[in-house]
Formats: sequence, C-alpha cells, structure tokens
Amino acid sequence: MDLFKEISENQITGKAFVLAMVVKTVGSTPRDMGAKMLVYPDGSISGTIGGGTLEHLVAKECLAMIRDNNQHLLKSYKLNDSSPDATGMACGGEAEVFMELFRAPDKLIIFGGGHIGRALAKIADDLAFNMIVVDDRQEVLDNYKPSIETVLTDENFSSELPSIDKNSYIVIVTHGHKCDLQVLTYVLKHDCAYLGMIGSTRKVKKTFEELAKSGVKESLLEKVHAPIGLDIGAEGPYEIAVAIAAELIASQRRILKDESE
Repeated sequence: MDLFKEISENQITGKAFVLAMVVKTVGSTPRDMGAKMLVYPDGSISGTIGGGTLEHLVAKECLAMIRDNNQHLLKSYKLNDSSPDATGMACGGEAEVFMELFRAPDKLIIFGGGHIGRALAKIADDLAFNMIVVDDRQEVLDNYKPSIETVLTDENFSSELPSIDKNSYIVIVTHGHKCDLQVLTYVLKHDCAYLGMIGSTRKVKKTFEELAKSGVKESLLEKVHAPIGLDIGAEGPYEIAVAIAAELIASQRRILKDESE
C-alpha cells in the first residue's frame, strides 16, 4: 500500500502510529534521506528506513513515544560499531531520523445536550475531539450536526451509555441531580482522561456524600472536577462552556494542579 494513502486512512479511522523519516544522512547509509516507515502500537511496521539494527532501534523509540505519549523526537544514529552511541552496523555513515506521533483523537463525551452541552459542542468542534452527546430527549439531540455522534438514553441516563477509555474526556451537564449521580456512578467505574460535573458546591457535596455512602472510594471522588470548569467568573451557558473548554485544554496539556503535583 502507498504509505501516504495508509497515513490518510489511519487518520480517518483514528488509528495511532508513529511516522519515522530519515531527514539527514552523512556517508554510507542503508536508505537515502526521505525514507519513511510507520510503526504501530503492536510493534508492526509498514515501509522501511533500511532494515537491520537501525530500523530496530528506531522502532523501539517509536513504541516508547506511543507509550509515553511523546509527540516528536529527532535522533542521530551512527552506523558503525566503535563510537559510544553506535548501532553496531558496518555502513560507517550517520542517519538522522525524525519521529512524529499520530494518535487517535481524544473522545469528548457530553452527558446532557441542553444549553451548556450545545454551547460546549460548538466550542469543542475546533479542539480536535471526537464528540458524543448523550441525552434522553430526541428533540434535543436533533439540534446537533451529523458530525457529532448522538446517543439517546432513558430518562435516568442508565441505558445505551457509550464506552469510556483512558482517552475519554467526560463532561456531566444533565438536567438533574438524579441523572448526574447516575452518570457519575457509571463513569467512576472507568479510567478516563478527565471527569467534570456541573453543580453548585452544595450539590457537589451532596452527590459525593451519597456516593461515599454507597462505597465509592474518596480517592476516586478526588479525581472529579466539580464544580466543573476553570474559575473565570462565568455566567450563562456559553461562558460556562468556555470555562469547561479551558479546563479540558488544561487537562490535555497536563497543567491542571492535581495532574502536575
């Protein structure tokens, strides 16, 4: 398969990979500048930058990038068996390889498609999220454009709920305390990247007390951003959505206080 076609298909399907490309060569090397290969999370490779030890070392670096979520890496490899950073190859030259991680887009799941959810979806549309909006009202979900996946649940938000993984960002803005509690109970059973719930300090406290009585560990409740959003003095649905979006970005950049300590 043509490598560029494969890259395009990966981006459409959201498949994670690292693109490794030889960007500079000195002396004798297995492949010329511009040689490329793709490395996938399972260790499989498409394309080649020359095979042998060089390719093995680069693939190892690519897998580490996927594991650690590192976006870019530029590294030089000496293709000899004598220098401190040698590859053990006999070519005698040097290759500089640039590696770039392309990972699946983060998933933003908004529980509650009302005013705040709708405003947040508009803002987040430019933040490279794959979005899912969950609500129990079909007429509310009908207001969302086709590019946003919508899920119709029951009036208690207890059925047809989407799957959650470590790349999921969860925003709980349903139309009532009971539904918020139901959704939060569901989400806390999963490992996700971010979890925020709307509500006053009093409402949040009441919700947490109910969950604690049901056996939910305090360490899990401490991960919930509630009240949701950065404190910017927001008023009204759109400003609240801006505050939530700002907190989502901060979480993605790993600069929220509880993630940097």
